[in-house]
Amino acid sequence: MISRISVSGKLLLIYALDMIAVIFLGFSLAEEKYISINFARKEVAGNAYIDAARDALFTIAEHGTLTLPHLAALERAEATYGTEMASRAELDALLEAGRALATAQPDRAEETALKAVNKARALISRVGDQSNLILDPDLDSYYSMSLVLLRFPELVDLLAQIRALAAHAIHDGGITADHRTNFLILEGRLTTVIRGIEGDQQAGYNGNADHTLERALTPGFAVLDAELSQLLASLRASIIDQSGTIDAAPVNRTIDASLRATKVIWAQTSGELNRLLDARIDGFFRRMFEHFALAGVLLSVILILVLLVARRIAIPIGHLAEVAETVRQTNDYNRRAKWDSGDEIGRLVGAFNTMLERLQAEGLRREELAAQTRAAEAQRDLLEAIPTPLTVSRLSDHSLLHVNQPASRLLGLHGEYDTTEDHLSPEDRERLFQQLSLHGAVNEFEAQVMGPEDSPFWALMSARLLVYQGEKALLTTIIPISERKRMEQELLGAKNRAEATLAELQQAQQSLIQAEKMASLGGLVAGVAHEINTPVGIGLTGASTLASETERLRKLYGEQAMTEDDFLDYLGIAAETARLLLANMNRAAELIHSFKQVAVDQTSAERRRFDLGTYIEEILNSLNPTIKKRRLAVEVTCPDGIAMDSYPGILSQVLTNLVMNALAHAYEEAQSGTLTIAVKDLGDEVVLTFSDDGRGIPAENLPRIFDPFFTTKRSNGGSGLGLHIVFNVVTSSLNGQISVASQPGRGTTFTLRFPKTVRAAVLEELPA
Repeated sequence: MISRISVSGKLLLIYALDMIAVIFLGFSLAEEKYISINFARKEVAGNAYIDAARDALFTIAEHGTLTLPHLAALERAEATYGTEMASRAELDALLEAGRALATAQPDRAEETALKAVNKARALISRVGDQSNLILDPDLDSYYSMSLVLLRFPELVDLLAQIRALAAHAIHDGGITADHRTNFLILEGRLTTVIRGIEGDQQAGYNGNADHTLERALTPGFAVLDAELSQLLASLRASIIDQSGTIDAAPVNRTIDASLRATKVIWAQTSGELNRLLDARIDGFFRRMFEHFALAGVLLSVILILVLLVARRIAIPIGHLAEVAETVRQTNDYNRRAKWDSGDEIGRLVGAFNTMLERLQAEGLRREELAAQTRAAEAQRDLLEAIPTPLTVSRLSDHSLLHVNQPASRLLGLHGEYDTTEDHLSPEDRERLFQQLSLHGAVNEFEAQVMGPEDSPFWALMSARLLVYQGEKALLTTIIPISERKRMEQELLGAKNRAEATLAELQQAQQSLIQAEKMASLGGLVAGVAHEINTPVGIGLTGASTLASETERLRKLYGEQAMTEDDFLDYLGIAAETARLLLANMNRAAELIHSFKQVAVDQTSAERRRFDLGTYIEEILNSLNPTIKKRRLAVEVTCPDGIAMDSYPGILSQVLTNLVMNALAHAYEEAQSGTLTIAVKDLGDEVVLTFSDDGRGIPAENLPRIFDPFFTTKRSNGGSGLGLHIVFNVVTSSLNGQISVASQPGRGTTFTLRFPKTVRAAVLEELPA
């Protein structure tokens, strides 16, 4: 049966067998790679679980408790990875220890915390054993695993034991011999752990070829080494070398600092371990794809070789036999056998072709004329069969050689050919032939074409050079686009009208915003003016009284009728009047200063440095007349010394809008209540909460309160821009965030979070 297969078939059969072998080996290698990939993926899962356990461990060691967020994080980690880790029992033990922390007696709190730390270590060890981390084959990731899984948990455990032992020594009234022995043991264990960390650290660095691990972890380990050295020094100075009384405060401080440094470097090491594992997985996939690519290349090379051999042997012989049989049956001497080798097959093919050439010469001469005629007819039939309007013009004089039926109807020729120039303007004709000379072809040339009865229409023209019936000619297609041009003009007009309408809307919005700003500032001026009337009126009354008493005393003195009692009464009246004048003038000056600062800030929106607490008081002083009318109290809680480098005018605008919004929406006209402003210092940022105890916001309105022009008091003159402006300036100008929480009948709380130092930028014109 094999003898009946052609030479090329036999070669392809050999290639198919080779391909099957290569594919089998490729899939075997892929299966092996996937074993390694799944091994590394399980390590990644274990490291993720350990991150959750790590956070719980540090919470126990630092605060002696296990909070609900950490319990929830552990449950999520167990739900995601616990099945593979078989860690349910260890997690339950840790959760039970966490619940015991919440109910532990004060004298047993440290002991309970140590048990919880041990349970957390047990969970970490279990996850490490079950997730292949303990079997990691690469040196850099193996020693990173050793730090994450062994060294750091043991270090946290030792720090917790030292803290607990110090607490016991204080409880016992001083350092005993047993206490000193235990401290020395813990000091030795701590020294051993430090050396182990240093050893694993250096071994991991040595195993990392690109030194990325060293660059990433060296700063964190430097901080940890410094804190642990300080801890050892403090431990010996404050406890071990002391007798009698104990000073645990320095030790506790260094323990806290060491825990913080350990937490930071542990998280960094865990992140680097994840990066190394991900890089290993990527490497497995890359090598697997490289192997598959190599196998594909090998198969391609083998196939090419097979085809080359088939071409060199089977193809020329088969083709020669086919040509000889065709010539024998049809007497068609145009056929040729193609082969260009110099071997016996090549010489045979050359001799056969020479024979055919001699027989062909005469036949070609007879058929050439007939072929040209048939080609011209076929070319014409092809043009007529195309439904697109086509014209063919001679290049030499641009006269039309052929126009198909669609083009005749479009141009109104009716079988009488004109030149193409008659249908284009001189400018368009010049551009058309210029593009043709530059590019050799024209695509979608847009121009106006003259149609029947000299009626112009828009068209897209495309042109190509060709040989038509032996002459150089130009083939042109004409596609009418008058309707499209009309639609373009309509769309352009609609676009211009829409842009004009948008500009009008934007101008109207800016006018409304400016009106809101002026209304706010006008209300502030009216309130402050009313408040200033009282101290100024009292001052005028006091000055009038003092002038009257002075005139009376002067008359008594001039008449030499002044007694000592008259003089003493005058001194008393003068002292009381001076006190009233000083107090009320100071009150008026304070109001004017607050109003001046706030008003200037609101109108200028300049960036400057200011104390947050002091500025909030100035804003409230300016708003106090309005607030007092509504019988509302204001409570402010703000730490001293919060220095801001920001835009005080914008902050004034925000607080003013929040207060006015609360007055308008939170309370009835005669209802009393309390507005609360609380500030928290977060280092580089502050959190400001503004709360009222009014009616609250309905749930259906809560998502829309920051929308422009949304208000529930439009019938009472509300513009709906106050909270929209607050949202815009907090998020853009103050670089902050704002959120709102409210329940009907329980008041509303706005939470603002923004940096103390605003980012350097050019402040645009802001709505107020």
